[in-house]
Amino acid sequence: MTAAPGRRPRVVGLGLVMADVRVVCPVPLVQEHDPSVAAMDLRLGGATTNTLAALRRLGADTAVAGVVGDDWIGRFLLGQLDDRGVGREHVVTVPGSSPSCLVLESPPSRTLLWHLPASLERAAETALRPLLPRLVEDADAVHVNGRFLPVAAELCALAQERGTTVSLNAGRGDVSSGVSALLDHADVLVAAEHWALEETGTRTGGEACERLSRRAFGPPRLVSVTCGEHGSWTAGPGMPEAVHTQAPDVPSGLPTAGAGDAYHAGFLAAALAGAAPGRCAQAGADEAGRHLSEAAVVPAA
Repeated sequence: MTAAPGRRPRVVGLGLVMADVRVVCPVPLVQEHDPSVAAMDLRLGGATTNTLAALRRLGADTAVAGVVGDDWIGRFLLGQLDDRGVGREHVVTVPGSSPSCLVLESPPSRTLLWHLPASLERAAETALRPLLPRLVEDADAVHVNGRFLPVAAELCALAQERGTTVSLNAGRGDVSSGVSALLDHADVLVAAEHWALEETGTRTGGEACERLSRRAFGPPRLVSVTCGEHGSWTAGPGMPEAVHTQAPDVPSGLPTAGAGDAYHAGFLAAALAGAAPGRCAQAGADEAGRHLSEAAVVPAA
C-alpha cells in the first residue's frame, strides 16, 4: 500500500470535475424570506477532485479523470486544476454544459443543488473507458466514489490486478446506492456513518467500521467511518476492534462542504506513507480541521 521510498505518491482519481457556487447565509432560511448572504464565490468542486487537490497540497502527485463541457465553466475548471497542481491530462472536453452545484450553507444545515447534464454523464463512459490502462500505469493509488460506476468498476478491477491501492469514498449523495458494487475492490475505505450503518445493519459507527474492515477473502481493509462532529472510527489490519478519533477542534457553525473530502485526503496520504490506522485517522482529522478553518474565511467583497 505504501509508495516507494523517496518518491512522491501518485494518486489518480475518477469522478466529477465540477463548479461549486458556494453561498454562505448566516441566518436560517424560511419561506418567503430574502436574506442577505455573507459570501458567494465560484470554486473548483466535485468530491474526487476535492480530495485530489487536498492530496496535492499534502505533497502527492495527483491527476483526475473526468469530463467537462465546452462552455466557459469548463474552461474555468481546467484553469482551476492547473492552479491547484492537479493533472488534467485525463480530463476530456465534450460538447454541452459542464457540471455544477449550488452549495447553500446555512449552518448547521446545508443544501446541494446539482446540475449534471445527462448527455455529459453518457459521454463520460465512452470518453473515459479507453483511458483506464493509462490511469494505472504509474499510480500508487486510484481514488473513486461511485461516479461513472461501470467505468469505476473497471478501473478498480484493473488496479487490483496490478496491486495498486484502491481508495473508495462511500456514502455521498446520489452515488451512495451504487458504491457497494466497488466495495470488494477497496483497500482503503472512508465511509459516511449513515451509509455504513445502512450497508452493515449495525447500530453504531464503531460496529459498522469493524464489519466493513473484515473481508470474506484476503486481509482486513483499512476503514474509517466518519461521524461528523462526533469524530470517526477506524479499523484495519492487526486491530481487534475499531478505535475512535475526535473531530477537529474548530468553532461550531462553520460551512462544512468539502470537509469529508479533506479528511479522506489526509487519511489516504498517511496510509500511503505507511502510517498506523490510528495515525491515518488523526491525519484525516487534522486536514479536515484545516479545511474548516479556511472555509470560515469570508472572501472580501
